[in-house]
Amino acid sequence: MAKNDVEVEIKLVLTKEEFERIGEKVREIAKFVKTSEQVDDYYNPPHRNFVRDLPFEWLSIRKRGGKTILSYKHYYPEDALVTTHCDEFETEIADCTRLEKIFAAINLKKLVTVEKYREVFVFQDKFEIALDTVKDLGYFMEVEALEDFGGVDETRRQLLEFARELGIESIKLSPRGYAFLMLEKAGLVKHLPDMVEG
Repeated sequence: MAKNDVEVEIKLVLTKEEFERIGEKVREIAKFVKTSEQVDDYYNPPHRNFVRDLPFEWLSIRKRGGKTILSYKHYYPEDALVTTHCDEFETEIADCTRLEKIFAAINLKKLVTVEKYREVFVFQDKFEIALDTVKDLGYFMEVEALEDFGGVDETRRQLLEFARELGIESIKLSPRGYAFLMLEKAGLVKHLPDMVEG
């Protein structure tokens, strides 16, 4: 959920044990919002290659129950190992099948599909917390800022501090999103190590 089309979040890589322990803590302190099964298909346009060593753009069709969303994200800084935020433009689509046919007609190629089960919580209207079990990838937690804490850098600092308050001692950030991890798993991009914040 981007604020003014800009999204600031962190994605943490968790073991199953961490996922269960942090999940219990989140359920105690945060307000439950919803659960959902999500399928995201990622595409590459013919005129520009999104697949590179450090991708910074994604175009996806996101399926959320009976809802379909067309999403474009552009991460900053471009070509950096760790990105700080992204432009996020989304719109709901009435007919997913028609959109997929349009994509095929103009030669947009499907790259990967990400399937996940997500539990969403909100903490004090400051942070949205998503506990994700991602098929073929494992366990993750996303924490997204719901307010501007005084710029991107300060907002990221607040996100990391909140993660530490949840009891995560060694914060392992996935430097890229789930689509990148799926491409990495398929050997289509180079392996990137998780970034440890301490």
